[in-house]
Amino acid sequence: MLEIRHLRSLIALADCGTLSRAAERVHLTQSALSHQLRWLESHYQMPIVTRSGRVLTLTRAGERLVALGRELVAEIQAAERDIAALSDKPSATLAGSSLAVTEHSFLLKSSCDASSLRPRTLHGR
Repeated sequence: MLEIRHLRSLIALADCGTLSRAAERVHLTQSALSHQLRWLESHYQMPIVTRSGRVLTLTRAGERLVALGRELVAEIQAAERDIAALSDKPSATLAGSSLAVTEHSFLLKSSCDASSLRPRTLHGR
């Protein structure tokens, strides 16, 4: 089953441009992030990225999953803000067994060097 963590990893790849920076951003090893990519490709039975040496490029399927991830993460963040506004606890978050997104995940975007951003092309290692 597709989980928000998979989408967050793909967003990190798209934003950071390299496997190593994306792995750091989502607090995974490069090996674990590569494992997630292989799982996604196996699950959908199609490539999510194409590999040419150390260069990774999102396929159309990968681009679609990144778009989905951005939409879902934005909706979850909005829901968390709405629920927090109803609560006496301003730091309230939604959490589930496979779904947990906090404001912290959006602060991580700054951990990627802006010079490494490349549209559609991701550089491995």
